[in-house]
Amino acid sequence: MVDNQVVLSCTYLTVRAANKNITTLEGVQKEAKEFADFLADEGADQCGYCAPGFIMTVLAMSKELNKPSEEEINHYLNGNLCRCTGYKGQIRAINKYLEFKSK
Repeated sequence: MVDNQVVLSCTYLTVRAANKNITTLEGVQKEAKEFADFLADEGADQCGYCAPGFIMTVLAMSKELNKPSEEEINHYLNGNLCRCTGYKGQIRAINKYLEFKSK
């Protein structure tokens, strides 16, 4: 994340990040582990290539959207494509995680 906004690191020019607050997966380890546990419980863990971006996106979404619909979740995840799995398990995990966070 750059200044608390999700960016696609594969297309974000490094020079644009100068003098900005950068948060990586390592900077949100507790929250990342918490959500990763929901993914694992749903059998929706991924290979590791796209998982960090997917996790960062979901963590940001959980702070930005209040009770998002499945359409909003899909829109938010638009830049995180995974070729290893289907998204049914991920969507279940996201919904359970968001429900847990709202308690």
